[in-house]
Amino acid sequence: MVEANNTTVTLQVHRFTPRPERAERARGGSPFAKKSSPFGGGSDSAARRRPRGKQWVQEYTIPARPSDTVLDCLLTIKRTIDPTLAFRYSCGHGMCGSDAAAINGTPTLLCTATVRDWAKQPSTAPEVDDEGFRRTGDETANEPDVPAENVENNIPDGSLGVIELASLPGFPPQRDLIADIDPMLNQIRKLTPYLQADGVLATTAEGKVDVFEYLQNPEQLAKYETLSNCIACGVCEGACPVYAGGDAFVGPAALIWASRFINDSRDTKAMDRMDAIDTADGVAGCQSVRACSRHCPRGIDVGEEMWQIVAKVRER
Repeated sequence: MVEANNTTVTLQVHRFTPRPERAERARGGSPFAKKSSPFGGGSDSAARRRPRGKQWVQEYTIPARPSDTVLDCLLTIKRTIDPTLAFRYSCGHGMCGSDAAAINGTPTLLCTATVRDWAKQPSTAPEVDDEGFRRTGDETANEPDVPAENVENNIPDGSLGVIELASLPGFPPQRDLIADIDPMLNQIRKLTPYLQADGVLATTAEGKVDVFEYLQNPEQLAKYETLSNCIACGVCEGACPVYAGGDAFVGPAALIWASRFINDSRDTKAMDRMDAIDTADGVAGCQSVRACSRHCPRGIDVGEEMWQIVAKVRER
């Protein structure tokens, strides 16, 4: 018998409805890149970056358990309260990356974020020290985890807390929690994210095509295997203060895809790939902040890979 759920969570959703003419805007290239950038952009990039339309924050309070994901909560709202709420998702298991958004200001995936981890109890006023500075950081970060059953039994008024949701930072919002990630995908495409071999088919002594044409040893595979796990969700770009801040920068996602093939022993275009990213808004735009590593859903140390590819480009 399933025990009744008596707890609730409040979602504060930053909603956005675009103006009709916005749907007709030109696509392609980074909305933040300078006009001289080879990765796109243009003189109207600043205008396209600013969301034009109706913006407001809407609160939804729904029944929820600490183990529920934020995506579960949004689906409950969509099905039972407000069918106009727009968000994107597909697999629901952290594999496709389509539901990337900002939760409490942090880029992450809706389907892997649980209410237990992200719900915050609202404070009546910010804590300020004797000199007038607001306290930052999380004092409970090092406290031991509390079992879910204890959490549910010790919640005032049955409220798990508040979760703030917004579209993924660094990208133009399309509607509510849906961001336009076409700029990132276009940047990846411009760096030819596919294997480019010499085109010569290896043959056996009998003249037949050799099925082991691209055979690799484990050491060669290990150089790029982790990078191939990238799902182009945009979380690293939303966390990057350079890309999301509006500077001309191709972004960590595109550089990860370039690095994946540069490190592939079967690819013959490594030098051309490094030439393509050896620009002011390529590897030179990376400031090694490493914020891109913090919330990668596929476990890629994006910051370390950025450092590696920058070093490789400069040493060639």
